[in-house]
Amino acid sequence: MQSSLENFVKQKKEVKGFLSKKLSFNTRKPLLGIILDKELSPAIEDTLRKILEATAHVDVQVVVLADTNLGAFSVPHTVILPYSRNNRKIVLQAADIALGFGFSDVEEMLLNGTIPVSPSRTEVEDYNPNHETGNAFIYKGNDSWSIFAALVRALETFKFPYDWKNIVRQGLETVLVK
Repeated sequence: MQSSLENFVKQKKEVKGFLSKKLSFNTRKPLLGIILDKELSPAIEDTLRKILEATAHVDVQVVVLADTNLGAFSVPHTVILPYSRNNRKIVLQAADIALGFGFSDVEEMLLNGTIPVSPSRTEVEDYNPNHETGNAFIYKGNDSWSIFAALVRALETFKFPYDWKNIVRQGLETVLVK
């Protein structure tokens, strides 16, 4: 599993490099993907806007895939792409982290080695750094502060390559071992 994991991580870096070059991103920074494949409620839209504004204060690249309301999420450090199957595939393959909502497909994130920041659900286990277990970063409330706190935990953990590869491995095992 170790060599196949190394190959998987290498391929993921290549896709991230491709997307980063196209969008003029720094490949060393973590890439956060946000996929909005359905109409958002005003409450979720407001929460997302606050989170995007907050990400200006942390070291992260952000790509948002959205069908509608593209202008509503326009913040200086964020690239917004139109939603398409191809863009979804590329963003999930390239992203290090993805923001998940109740409607998001976290299994697809895990299958692509993208670590979810998600509400609690059966497919994900909150990362515990003391036990080196978990495949996601769980937020407890649906407010912007809870979500942002989980995102910051993910971004801080990303700085430790061994820990990050372990989380990716556990995520892959979750969806591949069923």
